[in-house]
Amino acid sequence: MSQSISRRRFGALAGVTALATALPSRTFAQAKTLTVLGHRVHRTAATTGPGGDATEAFRQASGTNLNWVTFGDVNAVHERLLREASLAETSIDVAYLVNGRAVPRNLKLFEPLDAFMKDAPIEAFDDFAPGLIGPLKLDGALHGIPVRHATNALIYNEALLEERGIGKLPASFEELVETARKLTFKREDGTQVHGLAFTAVFASNFLTFSRCLGGDYMTADGKLTANEPAMVKALTILADLYKSGVLPRNFATVNNEEITTWMQQGRAAMTINPFARLVSYNDPAKGKYGGRFKSLLPPMAADLSGKVAFAPTVEFWSLMIPKNARQKPLAWEFIRALSSKAGTTAMALNGNGPTRISTYADEKLKVAMPYAADEAAALKASRIHLPAFDEQARAHDIFVEETQAAVLGRKPPQQAMDDAVARVKPLLG
Repeated sequence: MSQSISRRRFGALAGVTALATALPSRTFAQAKTLTVLGHRVHRTAATTGPGGDATEAFRQASGTNLNWVTFGDVNAVHERLLREASLAETSIDVAYLVNGRAVPRNLKLFEPLDAFMKDAPIEAFDDFAPGLIGPLKLDGALHGIPVRHATNALIYNEALLEERGIGKLPASFEELVETARKLTFKREDGTQVHGLAFTAVFASNFLTFSRCLGGDYMTADGKLTANEPAMVKALTILADLYKSGVLPRNFATVNNEEITTWMQQGRAAMTINPFARLVSYNDPAKGKYGGRFKSLLPPMAADLSGKVAFAPTVEFWSLMIPKNARQKPLAWEFIRALSSKAGTTAMALNGNGPTRISTYADEKLKVAMPYAADEAAALKASRIHLPAFDEQARAHDIFVEETQAAVLGRKPPQQAMDDAVARVKPLLG
């Protein structure tokens, strides 16, 4: 690292109070503007809402203006970022990268952060959910700091459980399946209610189900396990739920917006979705069940309970510094400020998914997020859907394609997963 910053000089930048001390002109003489690339929600979460502007202390202490370059589309963010990071030099100083793009060939475009961490550490680094750190490492070196997550939960309508005479939540996976069956019924007006509904285009949704049985498409170290008994059993159960009408007939094509509408209208009783969806589900202006939606960490199968912990699926964004950026020390201080305890809490109050476990204990946050304790437990145990490798996106689509074939009855589950393994194996290199 050619320009190092001492911990004494900038240690307070991670806090929320502004520093009145002028910073040495030698270090930041040219650092008047820092360009940040990301999604529009990243800027909103960092600057606007009940938590205030999490960038204010950094800007005042360093005398830096922020130039936000944002897009409303995830693909557009990464197309711009990866193109810029591949140039000889870029005007982008710091950027957000989603974990699905944190594959080896992309991580090589971003600065290893270990030297920065040694010189000016992130506050209480062990406070970050462990499942968010491993995917950011390449050959042992850390390349990003997680700042926003969406962790999946089982979301249910407690009013429909009461309506169907279900007095207690399922304590095992087997009870969960039976609960989904009991919650599938037709109302007197002919409205069909499905016990379970979720979008079929994300591998993470299927894994939320299969991990209750100890099943996965792949292990964290890259071993293909999709055609092993646990995953095949999970798909066999899902295929039966589809055949019996627990899952909707248009299961393969329903999108998240439709799932939200179905939940709000009482046409679906349970779904797999990030905790944050509880906010829109519980909006009393959007349906008659406002306030009745709750979260549940899916229970493990009876024979695994107490032996294997459930690992919720998680997607997350991290802050990275392009290797070809020109203001790396300043970019690092920006990252330290946003990822500090105070910065994380401020962004969480603005609607951001906090990546620190301790943030969920904040009293203001618990008022804003009644499900805070559930999400904290889920995040702590979370794991990404697939390990990072260069052809991960293609592998994801293959797994989903073959999984849908199994659930819809187009292939026996064992054959579908055997085919998936055969197709993905060459992609591992």
